[in-house]
Amino acid sequence: MSTAIPLVLLGVAVVALIVLAVRYRRLDRDVERILSRLDIEPTSKVASRALYRGVRGLERRLEDAERTRDQLRVAAERADVGIVIADASGEVTYANPAARAVMDGRLGDAVAAARIGSLIERVRTTGVEEGVELDVYTPARRVVRLRAVPLENVPGVKGGAEGAVGYIMDLSDLRRVEAMRRDFLTNAGHEMKTPLGALSVLAETIADTDDSATRRRLAERLRAESMRMASVVDDILTLADIESIATPFAPVRVGTVIDDAVARVAVLSDEVGGQILVGGDGLESIVNGNEDQLVSAVANLLDNALRHSGSTSDRTVEVDVSSDSERVSIAVRDHGIGIPDSHLERVFERFYRVDRGRDRAAGGTGLGLSIVNNVARTHGGSVMVESVAAEGSDFTMVLPLSKE
Repeated sequence: MSTAIPLVLLGVAVVALIVLAVRYRRLDRDVERILSRLDIEPTSKVASRALYRGVRGLERRLEDAERTRDQLRVAAERADVGIVIADASGEVTYANPAARAVMDGRLGDAVAAARIGSLIERVRTTGVEEGVELDVYTPARRVVRLRAVPLENVPGVKGGAEGAVGYIMDLSDLRRVEAMRRDFLTNAGHEMKTPLGALSVLAETIADTDDSATRRRLAERLRAESMRMASVVDDILTLADIESIATPFAPVRVGTVIDDAVARVAVLSDEVGGQILVGGDGLESIVNGNEDQLVSAVANLLDNALRHSGSTSDRTVEVDVSSDSERVSIAVRDHGIGIPDSHLERVFERFYRVDRGRDRAAGGTGLGLSIVNNVARTHGGSVMVESVAAEGSDFTMVLPLSKE
């Protein structure tokens, strides 16, 4: 199959060349026939033949130029980068769809459009390339890179140009990823530094004391800090595994995932005095995915709910599994302290904490909800949160059902 397609394409190209060759040979014979019937000087016939061949060559070059122009237009029309071309008078002669979306857009886009226009005008006059990076709001914040380069210089006009081309590049996603990477490294360093510092202090204290009771107490704290650091490392490795490795998917029963996740947080549930209630009509649903990752996601939702029940008397966590013909929803509800509205959009970011002091005391790593978000996206689903302060939170992970 892999060799058949190139052979077919080669065959089509050969046929096209043969058709063109036949066409031009017939045209040559017609011209020769006409020239032979004309009563003109031989030198005129030679000149006529030369003129004909020149015209035919120009025709071929014109066809090639039109074909190249059409190819470039299609490429520009489908490009994600905005392209604006202005002539020597500064009038815009071409703008691809990506550029028109900015130039005809809302207020924030209008700022970028005006800036690219002034860049093109200045570059057209000076003949020197320029670029600038802008923050625009449409209404969400976007980072736009504008660049203008001069076209071919006009002969005899110093520093001038026949026109200029401007490029509009949306760097919002790139800058967002860069910021997330910086924040991740910074937060990871802080999360690791805290238990490492505690381990060092505890080890020195144990070495300096002879009291057996004090040593046992410090050894227990030493173990707790080492486990905390191990949890951070495990969560980081889990995130790296989810994002970088294409794990094989297989049919997975949702009820099995819930049971394994509940078992995984059983010790924590006993420690905080909580209970987990599971129900719903979707437990027998089948999803196509990686069972370990799905169990990890649900366990992190349960862990988060148990840890953030606060001082409320009701530490019950409810798991409701519902399904329809296309998807299954796993809702984890707690009756804890809730999340302020201003923090809801950021709770799935790595190491993001609503209240750093309170969250550290709860004992989480700050990576659990980020793992949930990544698992949901890897499986073609999503996760959302609703919360009311002092009443509790509701996290819902939605996954597509298996089509098998």
